[in-house]
Amino acid sequence: MQCEQVRESLPSKTERAVELATEKGASNWLTVIPIKEMNFNLNKREFRDAIKLRYDWEIADLPAMCTCGDLFTVDHAMVCRHGGLIIQRHNEIRDLEAEMLRMVCTDIETEPVLQEITGEELNRGANKAPDARLDVHARGFWDRQQSAFFDVRVCHPNADSYRELSPKQIFQLHESEKKRQYSRRVLEVERGTFTPLVFTNRWNGR
Repeated sequence: MQCEQVRESLPSKTERAVELATEKGASNWLTVIPIKEMNFNLNKREFRDAIKLRYDWEIADLPAMCTCGDLFTVDHAMVCRHGGLIIQRHNEIRDLEAEMLRMVCTDIETEPVLQEITGEELNRGANKAPDARLDVHARGFWDRQQSAFFDVRVCHPNADSYRELSPKQIFQLHESEKKRQYSRRVLEVERGTFTPLVFTNRWNGR
């Protein structure tokens, strides 16, 4: 009861940050042994900023302007396309997923090109491009010798467009979009399975 009262007294944005911090797995990075060889050793600034991002606390020494020319805020930093940080964040997760799949599956491939569509009827909104790619292919994940395709989506849950949505609704929104784009094509053309992997950009505190 007291916990709920505290949460209800928080500003909406801080309440969202606390809600995300209590999601399953969101606190794992706080208990990880800081092994240097696996890049788990945050320096003082990284650890401080990670804690402040976790609870939506102010970071005092931010620059006034972004290199793209816009005002610099934490929310802007999470979505700014200048400098390639968004694709870098996506690719790090893609490569981690591929590395983990290599432990249990065969025929692992990153960014596999899907087979071309030759008369198959797909749903509205499906990606029908001849060079369409997904993030990871693995054989034998869900069923023996069956192809399994995975695609990563990283979103910023504090974006204005998600203000009225719960974290669960945000995840479902992106999952549904990915399925609309690729699920039928994978099922009908590749005869495989499709699994969207949706993360927030606060998943590891960075």
